[in-house]
Amino acid sequence: MRRPAKRQKGDASSNPRFSYASPDYKHEPLPTTTSIRILELCPGEGPDLVRCSLLVSERQNAPSYEAISYAWGSSAQTRVICCENQKLRVTTNLRDALWKIRDPGKPRLLWADAVCINQNDTEERGDQVCQMAEIYANATRVLVWLSLPSPRVVDFDYLFGRDLAAAMESSNVSTGQRPGLLQKFVGMVDADTKLENFDSVMKLVAHNLSQVLDSPWFTRLWVVQEVGMAKSVLALIGNATLDFVDLVRIILKLERRTLLMDQLGLLTAGIANVFTTFPARFKELPGEVDSDYDFLELLEVTRAHKASDSRDYIYALLGHPSATVHGEPLAVPDYKKTPEDLFFQVSVRILEQTNDLRLLSAIQARDDGKLNETRASWTPSWTRESGVLSMGLYRDRYYSVLYDACAGRSADLQVVRSQKVLRVQGFVFDRVDEYTPTETTNEKTGHRHQKGVEDLIISLLDFETPKTSSFGSSTPLRLTDVGQTITAGFRNQNLAKFDADFAAFRIHMIDQAVTTSEREALTSMLAPKGLEELQQLATSGALDEIYWATSRFCAGRKLFSTRDGRTGLGPEALRRGDLCCILFGACVPIILRRAEAGYTLVGEAYVHGVMKGEAMTDLSTGETSDYMASCFGDFQPEYAANCPQTIPARILALALCKRRAVRKSKQINGLRHTLNDGHIRSRKLMANSLGV
Repeated sequence: MRRPAKRQKGDASSNPRFSYASPDYKHEPLPTTTSIRILELCPGEGPDLVRCSLLVSERQNAPSYEAISYAWGSSAQTRVICCENQKLRVTTNLRDALWKIRDPGKPRLLWADAVCINQNDTEERGDQVCQMAEIYANATRVLVWLSLPSPRVVDFDYLFGRDLAAAMESSNVSTGQRPGLLQKFVGMVDADTKLENFDSVMKLVAHNLSQVLDSPWFTRLWVVQEVGMAKSVLALIGNATLDFVDLVRIILKLERRTLLMDQLGLLTAGIANVFTTFPARFKELPGEVDSDYDFLELLEVTRAHKASDSRDYIYALLGHPSATVHGEPLAVPDYKKTPEDLFFQVSVRILEQTNDLRLLSAIQARDDGKLNETRASWTPSWTRESGVLSMGLYRDRYYSVLYDACAGRSADLQVVRSQKVLRVQGFVFDRVDEYTPTETTNEKTGHRHQKGVEDLIISLLDFETPKTSSFGSSTPLRLTDVGQTITAGFRNQNLAKFDADFAAFRIHMIDQAVTTSEREALTSMLAPKGLEELQQLATSGALDEIYWATSRFCAGRKLFSTRDGRTGLGPEALRRGDLCCILFGACVPIILRRAEAGYTLVGEAYVHGVMKGEAMTDLSTGETSDYMASCFGDFQPEYAANCPQTIPARILALALCKRRAVRKSKQINGLRHTLNDGHIRSRKLMANSLGV
């Protein structure tokens, strides 16, 4: 039988005496490390002041309560509520949530972290964070607070109701026919709103959805676990309520319409997948989302979220089933531990858990200064410092992006904890030669913008060299190779589909040419075998797939060529002479840089022609055993290791390629001049095609 919860002090509802001159509320210490506080929200309505009291209970014996999931908002913007006749300052967003969800006739039992945890007590914070997953799991329901009623939030009762979600679910995606959904919208929208086709419907849905996704709640890190552990989740949007699963289902349907999303400025960025990484949520969407995330992948997909304390990038996810190794938690919340020590500890535990080197794909330095920090170069910080989408850790339920650069060779790794050194095995197969950024910086605002797709294509062709592999014969770089590079091999499991998509994209670029000279220049570059053949290939293609992959994978990276004539997409911090390496246990190539003692890890890379284990072929057959064997050794970031220079035969091939590259460069520079004079930019081309 449950013991009744105890009030910490007084009863705010029974003694309404309160003034803004009242003393500030002080939390009394909790009796045990497993005790929790429950917020009793007093009845009220209209302009009434928000009043509450706190009950103390053991977590396992707590009375039934609902938990609030919300974005804290700015700590500089606070409001006063009355807690047991004393002043308690909370952020404006929490005050608004309590004001809106209170019952006019009876108390409501809730759990809200800012009130129920003494934020000024570091030790209590750690104890409560240890229980956070259970607190949300034990709640009868989690209430997701998104916004107060606003003119911007239009008809969400209907627009995001279960009927709409069901209609979208049963829609015929392949043919584009959605008569049921169209009729529902026709009956809802204003008379002067024309819905001539489904794209118009989707634009309307996306426009209204953008009002919801503007909520800072979607950027907060802690909400992933709060929603993930819940028995059920209800979203509160203005005056409307919506089953959270229906909201996720709508987002899932819209996420793939990438051109529409970008046109409207709606960046869902995998929101649905993030909020379905916990078992309780993905079971509600069978077959629609991935269900087997390990902790490393969970850390990666949540890095774009925000947390005021960098240690919370670990602590906020410890409720996930994968947050253990051999039955022991990966970490125990301790706010006395430094972030650097925590990240090192978790990195080591992840290496023990996965027994591979996927961890290294979580590191993408965006400038050279990041490589000189005291933190070991192979240890991720887990905060979204780079804003770069990982290739080696990327997950997508719609497409397969399966890399296997080491041909399944298992890792042989060792961590020297006392020196924070990681020892691995592998070999150098090439070196970075030329490179160009994929982004430009506005000198006035300092904002970064991604280059247009045609600029990226020209950049690759600009330093194109015939590919002379030490493992095979010389082959010229094809346009398909260029497309595969700028999309990081996005369609590497379905090349026929990729060829069709890339052809459709090239046709689109040519069609948007303004002048005859621009069209001729683009046709010469993008359709060397003739426009008719390209149009035939593009028949089954979808250009938005190329646009999506390029915008995601090129962001924050550099395009580069190697000394052997390969092309690649690598970390922004790479520079000439960096080593392109295959490390056993890593599914993608890794860029290393020689240091005074050993190597510094720069980041992962896509290198066209080696992503399926091609560089490992001769190793397995023993045809180049002398060269390969001499390359083996300990790649020890910050420590000494020996690796041979490139062999003479490869140097000779490089010299021959350089002379060819000079002639090609002159042709490309002329084309670049023609295109620049015409002011062709891919973003403009995309906007024109959408009628913007």
